[in-house]
Amino acid sequence: MYQPIWDQVEGILGSGVQFSLAATGGGSLAGSWLLNHPGASRAVLEFQVPYGEGALAAYLGRPGPHGAEAETARAMAARSFTRARVFAPEGRPVLGVGCTAALATARARRGEDRACIALRSEREYRFYQLQLEKGAAERLAQEEVLSQVILQAIAAGCGLSPAPAVPLPAWASVAMHRCAVCPELEQLLAGEAEVIELELRGGFSLNPVRRDRLLFPGSFNPLHQGHEGLAQAAAGRSGRMVALELSVENVDKAPLAYEEVLRRLETLRGHYPVVVTRAPIFAQKARLFPGCWFAVGVDTAFRLIDPKYYRGGVSEMERELAQMLALGCRFLVAGRLCEGRYQTLGEVAVPARWRPLFMDIPENAFRADVSSSALRAAERSS
Repeated sequence: MYQPIWDQVEGILGSGVQFSLAATGGGSLAGSWLLNHPGASRAVLEFQVPYGEGALAAYLGRPGPHGAEAETARAMAARSFTRARVFAPEGRPVLGVGCTAALATARARRGEDRACIALRSEREYRFYQLQLEKGAAERLAQEEVLSQVILQAIAAGCGLSPAPAVPLPAWASVAMHRCAVCPELEQLLAGEAEVIELELRGGFSLNPVRRDRLLFPGSFNPLHQGHEGLAQAAAGRSGRMVALELSVENVDKAPLAYEEVLRRLETLRGHYPVVVTRAPIFAQKARLFPGCWFAVGVDTAFRLIDPKYYRGGVSEMERELAQMLALGCRFLVAGRLCEGRYQTLGEVAVPARWRPLFMDIPENAFRADVSSSALRAAERSS
């Protein structure tokens, strides 16, 4: 073994920190360097390689696909950290380490050769993004570089004094950043919690009030004056205190990553309570929050009574609308510009059976011709 690597492993094993490591797509050499060192059990609790997609989904406890990206590495590190806590003696400092890689392969694959490494400690995540120039090196050379970076990351996580870094070849580069640990958000993303709430005073709750809420669902990227106006109008119309609702899953978009959820929550902190769910459709939200009233735009009302937005067509639409009605849910509907024309609830052909679900927010109570997508486009062009 290359002497600097031997010395680094020796330092890790003597640090007093124990860790669990999970790697997929690459990183197995780091496990070999650690486990083949005398006294490896002083620090290494386990080394798992959930290589196939099914094995990785089982390890993480949620279906894929799980790409070679930071969120996959984070979820692996979170899972490893939980397991390390179980296996380590009480009071011993622990780390969870996750690595996901897309290295050189014989099959055709889109995207750059790369790897993402995440370390989860008690208070923070550290992310390492390794970029590998495609076609510049064979897989075994990439594997060696990746494993060196994993060792460097673990050594830093163990609090070792910075050792001379193993020099990277010209075809490899690495960047690192950190973010805070939010245990409640971790539980939500891992499927261990249905709902969490960022309360107005700034703390998180795993047991928010469920019944008879007024929720304003949206992406809030960013929160703007239109959101503020609709929130105030809906609160005035309902007599309820409004809370924003952010779903980390979306019907037609990729799930929001941990860091993106934290970023959005930080922009909303102190403005309103924010409920965070994994419920992309209103029927799911209604089951989580019986008696809930929702503040929405008229474009949402159009979709709610359009069978094409339901996988099961008319029968599924009627079943879900009936269930929401039975649960006491209501939709407070504000007008908005749709395809260049201002439209209101009065233009939605709601069948008589479902009219009790909908209540109008009149134009004189609220109108704001602004959208998050337009604001983001303007910011990008400025």
